[in-house]
Amino acid sequence: MKDAERRLLEMIFGEKPEFVLELITDLDRGLQSRRPEYYRQLQPGVTYEMLDDFERQVSLKLPNSFRTLYQWKNGQHPDCDEPIEDNRVWMPLEDIIATKDVLDGMIGYDFTDPNWWRREWVPFLSNRNGDHLCLDLTTVDGEIPAQVIAFWHDWDDRSTKHPSLKVWLNRLAASINDE
Repeated sequence: MKDAERRLLEMIFGEKPEFVLELITDLDRGLQSRRPEYYRQLQPGVTYEMLDDFERQVSLKLPNSFRTLYQWKNGQHPDCDEPIEDNRVWMPLEDIIATKDVLDGMIGYDFTDPNWWRREWVPFLSNRNGDHLCLDLTTVDGEIPAQVIAFWHDWDDRSTKHPSLKVWLNRLAASINDE
């Protein structure tokens, strides 16, 4: 395990805004220098009020790390097909709401297994074929951070991909800066 990741895991239980800003700054520099075309496709960040409205719409409290990320950039432009990671694009808030509305609406109908989809999941990366990386807010209890899980539309694997959004940000920034 790298020292940076160890520090991150040690800090995982605290929502320190300055640490999240440091990760976003690393990501910003990496994207600007190594993926400038993609960087130009990122949408301007959202306001604090827009995030409050988003929380009201989805009836969930977002962790500071998610709020800070979306205040920096609101995902990528819908016409941009270049993935931010693997084969997944970064969803703007309006796409998250639309996707979440559809998936939440399927609970009890198409999704009869309560573990297939949960209202507390917030998709933020998508392969545009129904599969997502989601922030799992069911894990938030006091100081336990929200995990990042995989949601597959046609497979029941809901494995944890990253123990928190901060760990995902750290790994993403490191992978881009190592390209």
